[in-house]
Amino acid sequence: MLVKKFFKFLLCNKGATLIEFALVFPIFMAIILTTLELGIMLAIITNLQGCVQAGSYYGASGNYATGSTRTASAQAIMMQGVWSALNPAKLVVTIQSFPSFATASLGAGSSGTGNAGQVGMYQMQYSYSPSSPLVASFFGTTKVLTATTYVKNEEVFSQ
Repeated sequence: MLVKKFFKFLLCNKGATLIEFALVFPIFMAIILTTLELGIMLAIITNLQGCVQAGSYYGASGNYATGSTRTASAQAIMMQGVWSALNPAKLVVTIQSFPSFATASLGAGSSGTGNAGQVGMYQMQYSYSPSSPLVASFFGTTKVLTATTYVKNEEVFSQ
């Protein structure tokens, strides 16, 4: 009789769904939170890239706001597009100029947008701290998200 009850207990499937849910739920939540975290990081990089593109276009064209420099105007344009949800204290804007694209790959340039015909490097960096422990284990507690573009300044033609 005891053996019969034991086999009946083994064949009973009441509560099996709850146990399966308890086993799968943490894994499912980790996947969802990691996907959301990576999506946020991608959105920030996309926003920074748009800001860098806008600033580089403005700086390369030679335009600047009255009472300002071309570098300061390009930096202001870059900062205008940054999401309000991002902390400005974690944002670093770098604008450098190089004589040519070949020298730009070497890295050491002059500060500012440069002159006509020179190459300008526009870069924004944001220090992002992932809130998901799983993402933090892969990227570290702080991940620097970077957007960079190089443009050649427009030549000045006399008429």
